[in-house]
Amino acid sequence: MTGLELPNIWWIAAGCYTLAVVSAVVPWVNAEVMMLSAVPLAGSSMQLAVLVALVTLGQMTGKTIIYWTSRNATRPRAPRLQNAIEGWREHLQRHPRSALGIVLVSSIIGLPPFYIVSIAAGALNVAFGRFFAVGAAGRLVHFAVLAFVPRLVWRSL
Repeated sequence: MTGLELPNIWWIAAGCYTLAVVSAVVPWVNAEVMMLSAVPLAGSSMQLAVLVALVTLGQMTGKTIIYWTSRNATRPRAPRLQNAIEGWREHLQRHPRSALGIVLVSSIIGLPPFYIVSIAAGALNVAFGRFFAVGAAGRLVHFAVLAFVPRLVWRSL
């Protein structure tokens, strides 16, 4: 493949971003499969890097929606659940880096699922800027490895 025509890469880029937003909000839509599908469509490493950045941005756009929905949600009425949330909130206030560590690990490897971590981060009032920055860094690493490792393996064959 010699590369894609310029108009085609813009359609692919727009599709990747849009699907990444959807995959961030709808858990059964898989961003990893979409990212892997986009690898052969990129005509160059630069185009692939742009697609990785757009998928990362799309994922974080969707996770932002989840975060703010959770943060602004009505608090649960069940006393046990409310007590558990308050206990975690107090713990995270004493140890704010532990929440960011969980966000980073989750955004890179997906365990615990980043969808659930995004909900918890909003519910526990994790600082949005930190959540977004750490989550975006992790997602960028995640999708860059996912996109570039197969490309490197393919070229070495």
